[in-house]
Amino acid sequence: MISNSLAQEIGEERLKELLHTVSGNLVLPPNIAVDKPVYPLSKEAIENVWKQQTLLRMLQLMDLPFLENILEPPVKTQNLQLSKEEDLVISNTCLDREVIPRFCVPEVDNWLNATIECLEYFPDQFIVSVSQQLAQNRNEETRLSIQKKILFDIIVKYNQERDCLLTDEYFDIHSGIIELIENEKRTEALEAIQLYLRLLLPNIKEELRRLLTFMAIASEPNAYKLQKQYDNKTVILKTLAKAVLQTKSLSKVQAEQLIGFLLEYHSELFKTPVTLLDLVSKKLKKLLHGEDPDATSGFTFCQRLTYKEFEKQKERTIQYLQQLALEINSNPSISLKQRKKLIKEFQKHHPEALH
Repeated sequence: MISNSLAQEIGEERLKELLHTVSGNLVLPPNIAVDKPVYPLSKEAIENVWKQQTLLRMLQLMDLPFLENILEPPVKTQNLQLSKEEDLVISNTCLDREVIPRFCVPEVDNWLNATIECLEYFPDQFIVSVSQQLAQNRNEETRLSIQKKILFDIIVKYNQERDCLLTDEYFDIHSGIIELIENEKRTEALEAIQLYLRLLLPNIKEELRRLLTFMAIASEPNAYKLQKQYDNKTVILKTLAKAVLQTKSLSKVQAEQLIGFLLEYHSELFKTPVTLLDLVSKKLKKLLHGEDPDATSGFTFCQRLTYKEFEKQKERTIQYLQQLALEINSNPSISLKQRKKLIKEFQKHHPEALH
């Protein structure tokens, strides 16, 4: 359902028409009467609609108790990762001049294509290094195998020297997706990941797409043999999994489960869910005509409370949390180590309950 390419294409085309209207370029034949005025929307307003509907849809699919890190994700800095478009242009230029001419093979296969896409995000020193190594390979019989060995080694080296792409700032989302997978709700898990990836910075998302594509192709049994003693998938997970996800909030088994799911659906992950396209389209149409955008949102919203009622509910909630913390701390069936761990988590997310 989510990966229906025809439905996706129709939905995106419909949204493009709507965005054309938003930009103020709507042209109607003179014999068509418009009953409702059209209010132009800013680019920022449109982006806010996308983000709001993405988060709301995620809340429908998963139980996300803490939204702070999702609403305001921390700025991510990495030593080697590119963060500017001009850096990408420089690396592309270097790549075109130095690496591609070194491939003296009849046809550049999917494995090499995926590798080249990954290299476009590498700093220049890595490109120079791999170019020099490729230039030294003059054995016609072993050329392709040696080239792939060189390229794989440089990809591993780069990805082991930088931070992972999916960090613990989004651990609630990771846990929610794992829960869906474990409950065999794979369609919902796929949509949740598609929504989650929309929250990432564009350069992070694009580098993740390229890396997952390479990992999926290189892990196939009939692909170039990466190591003699292990199958390709084992080697890929061992060398590159931590470049995608490195987390303390998931067990090793859960992390491997999530990585495996990402690889299995790598070609579907970066598509926009049809449900989200429909929600955004309806929301923008309402805003364009000055109507209540939540009237047909498809979501059930909370009842409005007065400040006094809110404070009363807040006080009761804190009391319940305090009671729960006391029960955890005094429960003899829970080990001391586990109690300390639970109280620490309690302190992290509900500090007011322990005062």
